[in-house]
Amino acid sequence: MTQTALQIRAGLSHPVIDADGHFFEYLPAIDHYLKEEGVEHGMAGLMRYSSFDGAERWDALTPQQRRAKRPPRTPWWGNPMANTLDFATSNAPRLLHSRLDELGIDFAVCYPSIGLLFPNQRNDQIRVACCRALNRCAADIFTGLEDRMTAVAVIPMFSPEEAIAELDHAVHGLGYKTVMLGGFAVRPMEGGGEWVDHLGLDSAHDYDPVWQYLMRHKLSAAFHSGSMGWTARRSVSNFSYNHMGHFGAASEATAKSLFFGGVFHRFPDLRLAFLEGGVTWAVQMLVDLIGHYEKRGPEGLQAYDPSKLDAKLFDELMEQHAGSMKTVAGAGEFLKAGFGGVEVHEDFAAAGVHGARDIVEQVTRVCTFGCEADDPLTGIAFDRKRMPLGAEIKAVFSSDIGHWDVPDMRAVLPEAYEHIEHGWLDAGAFRRFMCDNAHRLYSETNPDFFRGTVLDGYQPV
Repeated sequence: MTQTALQIRAGLSHPVIDADGHFFEYLPAIDHYLKEEGVEHGMAGLMRYSSFDGAERWDALTPQQRRAKRPPRTPWWGNPMANTLDFATSNAPRLLHSRLDELGIDFAVCYPSIGLLFPNQRNDQIRVACCRALNRCAADIFTGLEDRMTAVAVIPMFSPEEAIAELDHAVHGLGYKTVMLGGFAVRPMEGGGEWVDHLGLDSAHDYDPVWQYLMRHKLSAAFHSGSMGWTARRSVSNFSYNHMGHFGAASEATAKSLFFGGVFHRFPDLRLAFLEGGVTWAVQMLVDLIGHYEKRGPEGLQAYDPSKLDAKLFDELMEQHAGSMKTVAGAGEFLKAGFGGVEVHEDFAAAGVHGARDIVEQVTRVCTFGCEADDPLTGIAFDRKRMPLGAEIKAVFSSDIGHWDVPDMRAVLPEAYEHIEHGWLDAGAFRRFMCDNAHRLYSETNPDFFRGTVLDGYQPV
C-alpha cells in the first residue's frame, strides 16, 4: 500500500459508503436471542443446518453420509482470526464504529454473517425464529451507532405472509430502515425432489404484497443469498469449487426471475441490491436479455415459425446437395408439421418491454450490484462504450469486512483505490462507485434515510 486508507480518504472530495460491510455474530449474544425465540440448544443446535440452502452441513455428517447425500463442502477457518483486532472489530459494532475513520469509511451498511443463512432454513418455525432473534440482537447492539452505521433486518421469504410479518416487526417494532430479503425458497416437489423458487417467474406465491410493502414503507432491499448446495456447487471435497461465483449465480437467478415475472415492470420505484457477486454476471445478464429479446421476442420469433418453411424448396435443396445422404420425398412437409403445433408463449410478455431500451431502463433503474474492493472487473459497469445503448449499471463498493477474504480491514479502501491508480475508473466513476450509487439506492426510496447521520445534507453529483 502506497497510501493508508486514512490518507486516501483525506484526498477524496466525497464520502465513502460501504454498502456491504459485515459483522460476525458474537456467539454468546446471538445464542441468547435464539434461545429466547425458542430455538432449541441455540446456536449449537442450529449450526447443523446452517448452510446456504438450509440442508444438513457437510461437517455434521459422516464420510459415508456425505457420499450419499452430497452436501457441499462448507468453509472452515472462515474468519481472519490471526488478526485479533479485526476479528474483535467484526464481533463488536462499537469497535467497528470507533475504527471507521482508520478504515476510510464514512458510513457503513452492515449485514450479518451466519445470519445470511437464516432465511433459507427449511423448518418454518426455526427459520422465522432465527430471523427474529437476529433482528432483535442486531437492533440492540447497533443502538447508538446510527450516525455512521446501520444494520439490515433479515427477512425470510418462503411465503409473503411470513415476510410481511417479519417486515412489520423489524420496521415498526425495531426501527430498521433497510432489509435483506431471502433470495429463494427451496420447495418440495410431488413425488420427491426439490425445486428452487426465485420469487418471481413461476413462483408458488404471488409476492406482490411484499414489493408493495417495501414501496409503502420506503424500504430499499438487498439480496445476499448464495447458491452453494445447488447442483453445480455440490463438491464434497472442495470449498473453493463450491464458493467461486455462487453469490453471482444466486443473484442472477433471482434477478432474472423478477424481471421475467414482471416485478421490475410493475414496481418501477423498487430499489434492489444484489450483493457480493460483482458486476460481470449482471452485464452478461443484461446483454443476454437484449439478445434473447431480439431473437425470441414477438418480432424476432417469427424467423423460427415452422409454418413459414418452404417445404418444396427445402426438398429441392436437399436433393441437389444430398451427396451420400438418402433423401425422402415430402420430408419438408413432415418437418414443417413436426416442428409446428407447439403452444407459442411470449417469454417477455410479463416483463412489459418492447425493445432493448426498455430492458436497459428497467435493469439500470431498479438494480444495484455490490462489488468487493479487490474485484478488478468492476470497471466494466462504467464502460459505456461496451455496454448496450451506452448504459451504465450501478455498482457499489462492498467491503466484505469481517470475512476470510479481508485479512486486514485497513487494506480495503486502498484496494478499491487501485481502480484510480490503474486507470480503470476515472474520478467521476469512482465517486459513483464509492458513494453516489449507494446513496441513491437508499435516498431514492427514502429521502430521509441519511438524516441524522454524517451524510445528512450530502447530495450525489
